[in-house]
This record gives sequence, C-alpha cells and structure tokens, in this order.
Amino acid sequence: MTFYTTHFSAALIAASAVLLSATGCQRERTATVRVNCAVEWNGEPFTIGESGLDMQGREAQLERLEAYVSDFALHDVEEGWIDIDTVARLDFSLADSHALLEVVGTGDRSIDGIRMGLGVPADRNKDVDPASYDNPDHPLGFKGSAGMHWGWAAGYIFSVYEGRLLTEPNVPFAYHAGNDTCFRTVELMFDAPRLLECESTDLEINLVLDAYLCLHGDGDVIDPELDPETHTGNNLPLALRWVDLYQSAWSIAP
Repeated sequence: MTFYTTHFSAALIAASAVLLSATGCQRERTATVRVNCAVEWNGEPFTIGESGLDMQGREAQLERLEAYVSDFALHDVEEGWIDIDTVARLDFSLADSHALLEVVGTGDRSIDGIRMGLGVPADRNKDVDPASYDNPDHPLGFKGSAGMHWGWAAGYIFSVYEGRLLTEPNVPFAYHAGNDTCFRTVELMFDAPRLLECESTDLEINLVLDAYLCLHGDGDVIDPELDPETHTGNNLPLALRWVDLYQSAWSIAP
C-alpha cells in the first residue's frame, strides 16, 4: 500500500507539472516591451549638439530635439492591432531615450509591427492642468512636462527641433509643433515577426529618427534661412510642413 501511495503521488506531481507548463500562461499576465528611440543624421549615428551637412552643404547644428509619443499599438500576426495606452516624453540628448509598453494577455504573441502617435492625444492636450497629475514626474505632469507645455488653452508642445545654421552670420531655427491638428501617427512593420513571450521583459524594439529627414523630404524641404521658426500659432502652415516631414523620418533600426 505504501508503494502504491508513493507511486500515485509521484505520478500526480508529474502530471500536475505537465499541466502547469501547458497552461502556465492561461491567466492574464503583463509583458513589457521597451521601445528604444535613437537619432541619426542622413543615415549616420548622430548626437545632439553635433552638426551635419544639409542639402546645400551648410553645417546645421542641432541643439535640442524632444517629443511626445503616445497612442501606441503592437501588431499581432493573429490578433491584429493591440492598443496600448502610454504617453512618453523623448529627449534625444539622452542615451537611453525610450518608452515602455505594458501588454496584457494570456499567451505568447508574434509581433510584426508597431504604431505610434506623435504628440499628445486630444483628450489630454488642451484645458489640462499638469499639476492635476498625482505624480508630478508623469510625462504630462508638472515636472515631467517642464519646457513642453504652453498653458491650459494651448496645451502641450508635441515636438521641439532647435538649432542653427553655422553660416556667417549664424541662422537660428526653431520648430515647435503642438495643437491637435499637428498630431500624426507613424506605422512601421518588421521584416519578420518577433516573439513576445507571456510575462516577458525581453522584447526591445529599436526605432530611429533621422533628424536630416525632418528638414529634407521627397516632396518638401524646409530651408531655415527662408523659414526659420514656427511656434504653431504664429505659423501653422510651417508647423504642418514640419510634422509631415517629422512623421516620415521614423524607421525601424537595422
């Protein structure tokens, strides 16, 4: 009898282990995806504060590049787009500029694309007091939004691109885009699906913003000598040109 009980218990434990391994991700769990965002100039690695040549061969020094990103979604091969409510502030002068996405689900996923909003969603933009956030360090909070908020009526600054042409004399430029009309979305698909394991923190997605392409596009080129600045309200047409170029300047890192 003792042998039978021991044998039965061992078999039960083994069967339970198999069952758990087969159903270990049937409960809802959270996987974390880190979206790394780097900057380059005309396809080459670049650091804020450096200069690069523009289309006319002039040296352009980029001194500040910051942006809000939000309204993320990951594309699952079987489920389609999975929306993720995240707002992040990117400062490209930092080496680890990134956004963290939390994906809730009950199993592994095959991810083959990412969608990202460029700016702050309309329902959180205007008539919002940053001090109303319990955490002041929240990207939209009082401290978190410092330097990226115009005021209650105007809302948040979606993107900031500042620098100067190193000509004689120097030509400063500043493109500050905000307002709901300047919100854009970028959608990027991978060459092959990537596995996102349930309850994993291993998946990283590397994106690149080409600062050169923010001024030079196939259908438009912004010349800082001719169009040196916009703060959206004072020059909306230029702000819209800027965000359209900015939208097209994103890509998946090779």
